[in-house]
Amino acid sequence: MYKLIVLSSILITAIFSAKVKSSECDISGIWDHSAKPAKLFIDLTKGEISVHSHDVTPKSIGLVVLKNLKLGTTKYAWDAKMYSAAEDAFVDVEITSKSCNQLSVDFHGEEVLRLIR
Repeated sequence: MYKLIVLSSILITAIFSAKVKSSECDISGIWDHSAKPAKLFIDLTKGEISVHSHDVTPKSIGLVVLKNLKLGTTKYAWDAKMYSAAEDAFVDVEITSKSCNQLSVDFHGEEVLRLIR
């Protein structure tokens, strides 16, 4: 019985800690692309970022830009996979934010995409 109480306490603490950590900066929702007339939608439930609207290329609406989105090692970092035409494959990227209103997507330490609320 004692083991069950201890394990239950640990589980509840872990769940609560993860929720607090991820709610520090809720990135879900619609973001503006900083360099294009486009808006991207971050769906944390699906773990992906897709094109919500695009003034120049409307056929890209719905296209998944980043996938496997998950919380990173710090409260303002997320890991994901982004398609790279140069690599012809999905590559690992890191998404970081100094505030909850601007996200930077980096590949090998170089910013490849910036999103703004």
